Amino acid sequence: MAGAGAGAVFSVGSAVVSSNFEGEQRTRAFAFLGSVAGLSLAFGPSLCGLLTQLSGWRLVYGFQLACLVVACAGMPLIRRAAAHEKRHAARIDWAGAALFCTATTVTLGGLALGSATGWASPPFLLCTAVGIGCYGLFAWRESIAPNPLLSLGTLRSRRFSGITLVVAVASFTFTNAVAYLPVFFQGAYGASAGASGAYLMFLTLPVLVAPLIAARMTARGTPAHTIFTWSIGLLVVGLVLAGATASPGLAWMTLPMVVVGIGFGLQAGLVDGEALAHVPADEAGMGAGWINTVRLGSEAIAVSLFGSLFASFAGDADDASRGGFAAITIGSTLCAAALGVVSVLLMRRPGPTAPAADPRAADRVG
Repeated sequence: MAGAGAGAVFSVGSAVVSSNFEGEQRTRAFAFLGSVAGLSLAFGPSLCGLLTQLSGWRLVYGFQLACLVVACAGMPLIRRAAAHEKRHAARIDWAGAALFCTATTVTLGGLALGSATGWASPPFLLCTAVGIGCYGLFAWRESIAPNPLLSLGTLRSRRFSGITLVVAVASFTFTNAVAYLPVFFQGAYGASAGASGAYLMFLTLPVLVAPLIAARMTARGTPAHTIFTWSIGLLVVGLVLAGATASPGLAWMTLPMVVVGIGFGLQAGLVDGEALAHVPADEAGMGAGWINTVRLGSEAIAVSLFGSLFASFAGDADDASRGGFAAITIGSTLCAAALGVVSVLLMRRPGPTAPAADPRAADRVG
């Protein structure tokens, strides 16, 4: 239920911002959105660690409930801002949705089975094969469906496809770091929950400032693909250094964590707006949905894969645990580097900036 709600908020939020701002105002709006996300990333993990240490983990969910109440109180503002938009009845391709959900569920289940039964075990191989097959059937279904969840024509924009891969790079680098560094600090260095959350701020605080820097660079004429290239480079180099410096000691990881945070922040407030600029206005909702499907789907796969390997030594407070963490961190970063190379090549290749508008799209905006 939480995942369904998060997916809806991500998709609708990006589409609302995209359709209510234009030009430089839209760049600033997405930069502000990225900074707000950076604010939550900067202080959320640290605050949750402190709450856990003071009163137990249940208080974290009480704090989240309070945040949700405040967010719901602001919904009338969004309704007024979007009052001018035309509304259309939504038609959902339920068969496509079922195929995509099945493919993702089976793939993630396979990763969990691979960790438990071995990466060459029949259950893992079967789940992987079924997952790939369902993804293939989903692509076929979307090519023939009268009201597809995803218009494959949207993906023909090389720049749009390249930009969406930037968020996958972040999943295999920054997201994995946020998810597992606090556990690693507690297991390998004996840090408390509060101290681990506080130390994580070296990674998250730069995300508060970097989106504004990226917006200023864009306003001064720096091409977006150049900023994304720097972002990918900083994410990859920073996390490799973080893995390599895990054994010498906690202090050695400080600078690499800052580098990773800056790399993520440079794209956090820019990627959605820049990607949607290469999608027809009547397909903004579909484009935003796909960006966040890539974002959340790659996060789920990256965190599951990283976690299944990390679990084997997470509780060890010795040099072996640090070496194992370094190995899987660098391995995860190599996957991110491969995605980053493809992303940069797609963003720099000439081609149409946006696919032609589909006359059926009006039925899909709702």
